[in-house]
Amino acid sequence: MAYFYSLRGWLELEEEQFEQAISLVKSLQLSHEKDTKAGLYLQGWCWGESPVNWTRYLFYGADVTAEGLELFEDTLFKLREMDLDLSGYFHAEGEDSEKKVIYEVIDSEVFVQEEVFVQEEVFVQEKSSILMEVQ
Repeated sequence: MAYFYSLRGWLELEEEQFEQAISLVKSLQLSHEKDTKAGLYLQGWCWGESPVNWTRYLFYGADVTAEGLELFEDTLFKLREMDLDLSGYFHAEGEDSEKKVIYEVIDSEVFVQEEVFVQEEVFVQEKSSILMEVQ
């Protein structure tokens, strides 16, 4: 049986960059609409249609498998490649609360921290800027 994470969070963007970001998300959603799992997971991205003051928010929320986490990371990487001014926070918590992945986006750099709870001990693995490298 698959292991699921509850993944939720947001990205903050300036108004003038927001349309670029949602255009990418819409494009990915359209290109994967026949792929049942990826198409479903990409539907977790959402946003308000009109701005409230000067900051726009791009939200994500869905229950995903490890494959969904990879798709999320890939989407985050593509957004970062667009040279947008990004900041934000995402939190993925495993269905048994024993695994957690935290994505912090600071000045367009993505930092990932993984935590595993095993018998009252916490093992933390930090991956500094794992989504930074373009290859």
